Order: sequence, then structure tokens, then C-alpha cells
Amino acid sequence: MKHALNTRSMHNPNDPLDTVDVYLLNRIAEVAELVDPVPPGLVERSLLAVTLAGIEAEAMDSVFLRASGALDDVDARTIAFTSQALTVWISLSATRQGQVRIDGHAAPAGVLRVELHRPALVSQTASDGEGRFVFDAVDHGAASLIVRATDGRAVSTPVIEL
Repeated sequence: MKHALNTRSMHNPNDPLDTVDVYLLNRIAEVAELVDPVPPGLVERSLLAVTLAGIEAEAMDSVFLRASGALDDVDARTIAFTSQALTVWISLSATRQGQVRIDGHAAPAGVLRVELHRPALVSQTASDGEGRFVFDAVDHGAASLIVRATDGRAVSTPVIEL
């Protein structure tokens, strides 16, 4: 391969990639991975953020109310999301199967459609008349909620790690 690199004529950028190009690109990728690896979960969080950015919904702010950290380290954690139109509280707790249970409550109360957005997956449920909703068994990872009112208004939580 060294000989090919030394004797190669000037490459036209409009020409298709050849074996030397592929070799060089692979070597550059290996060096980049060693020097500055992609943080775990970044690709999944980025895909989810791009998906959510395409959905027209008012963004909510979040406040951690209890026990931050991984669910393995605590029994539960509660997060409040607020917007001008709606407040949503969720409690995350570990299940016996190693997943996450999400118990939620929205105010003002009413029947709302609640969507749980994950990379390449959307789950839906509805709140009861008191604004309560549940997702029983959710895998760990990046997620966001979109809460939709019957009049079409929607609010979106920031991406959180379950």
C-alpha cells in the first residue's frame, strides 16, 4: 500500500473513491475514534432531538424534584416539566424486570394524549380525567414526552435519560 501512496498521481475529487481512498478514510476514522470517541448515547440523543425538533410543540422546562442519578442508585426520581399552558410531573421508578415505570400527572387536569418518544419508537397513552397517566415498562435510554390537548395544542419535554 505504501508504494501506491507514493506513486499515485494527483486525485481528481470528482472521481469515484478507490481502494486507496477507502484505506485512508478508514485510517482517519480509527485515529478519530482513538483521539476523540463519540460519547455513549450521543447518536441516539441526537436522532431523538432532531425528531422532536420537527414536531410543533411548545418546549417545557424541567426541574428535578427528588433524587437525581441513575435509577439503579435510587428507588425513584421525580421531575416536573413546566410551560405556560401545562405542568407535568413524572415519577420514574425501576421495575423488577430492569425497566422503568413512568407515573405521570398533568395540570390542569383533563384527558390528554401522551406520547413517549424514543429513538425510532413512539408509545402512546391517554391520561384520565384527573390528568394521570402511566407507561408501565420502558427500556432505559433517552426519551421525551409530548402531551397533546384535545384542542390540538402540544407541549414537549426536554430529552431525559430514563
